[in-house]
Parts: sequence; C-alpha cells; structure tokens
Amino acid sequence: MAKNSKALVTWMSIAFLLIGNLLGFAFYNDNAQVDDLQSQLVDAQNNSVVIQEVEVEVPVDSGNLDLVLEHIYDNDGSINYLLNDLDDDELSLIVDRILFINEIKALAVNYVDTEAADELDKELFNNTIEFDEDEIERIRVQDDDDEVIVTSVDFEDSDADVLITVYFEQDDVKYEADFNVEIKDNEVDDMDLLEIRERN
Repeated sequence: MAKNSKALVTWMSIAFLLIGNLLGFAFYNDNAQVDDLQSQLVDAQNNSVVIQEVEVEVPVDSGNLDLVLEHIYDNDGSINYLLNDLDDDELSLIVDRILFINEIKALAVNYVDTEAADELDKELFNNTIEFDEDEIERIRVQDDDDEVIVTSVDFEDSDADVLITVYFEQDDVKYEADFNVEIKDNEVDDMDLLEIRERN
C-alpha cells in the first residue's frame, strides 16, 4: 500500500511539474522552460522531486485535465508546439489543439495502414529488391502516440505533416519504411514514401 501511495505521489508530482512548466513556457515564452521541463521530469521519475508552493492559473478543468496530462506524458513532455503563437489570453486553445493533434494522428495512421502496401508496390530497395504488394506480409504501423510524429502543424488552417513508420516483411526479410502524410483542412491530402530500411 505504501509503495502504491509513493507511486501515486510521484506521478501527481510529475503532473503538477509538467503543468507548471507548460504554463511557465506560455506566460514567459522562454525556450529554456522546455529544457527545464525535461530535466524536472527525469528528477521526478528518480523520486527526487521538490514541490514548491506556486500560484498558477491552470487553463484546464476536471473535464479535460486527463486529456492534457495524457498528451504530455505520451509525448515525453515535448509539447512546445502546442504553444506556438499563443498569447496569454489564448491558453484555453491548448485543449483544442491537443484534440486536433490526436485526430490527425489517428487519421494519418488509418490512412497509412490502408495504403502502405500499395505505396510500397514496385519500389526498389538498394536498386535490387523490388517490393510487391501481394508478397508484402506482416505490415504493422507504429501507432503509439510518441511514435507518430507531427513534423509541422498549422492550427489555424488545420494543416499538418505527420511522420509514420511501418514495419513489414517480404521473402522473410524485415524492413521498415517512413511515410509522410500531409493533412490539409483536416483531411489526408497526400502521402509520400520517404525511406526504406532493412531491420535486423
């Protein structure tokens, strides 16, 4: 029981530290805050957290706190893109931006899952191996939140580029391929095959 209580206190400490740093970054627009967030997360995970009493106005409520914390956790605290171009009085938009990011990630993953074999068909690897969609097997899209990378985003126009890695096999050889999915107006506009690598 004491062990569970200690773990609960640790994760609550992490949550408050992350929210505090998130808000600190937004209010002061200081890039050093993001680096500080990363180091404090490591400290928190090593159970060396020091909690100080700080008065902050948190732009989340009980209805969306879990969403914000889950996004911060799943992305290892690398969430500075959520704050780009936001003024102090626009912090409530963070939740809308998280919902948008989650939506486009799911959209991109589903599209790649459906189209990856077709996109790989007739592609050459090392100028010798030609992929055939009928022979490609065991396609697995890396769909964990921290593995689906939003490389650029325009929240105002609902545009984004999403990087997704796919694992697959052909003739008992394992490969992985990177795809860039272009989102325009909240819909998939294009998908490009960026690179294919052999896996051990």
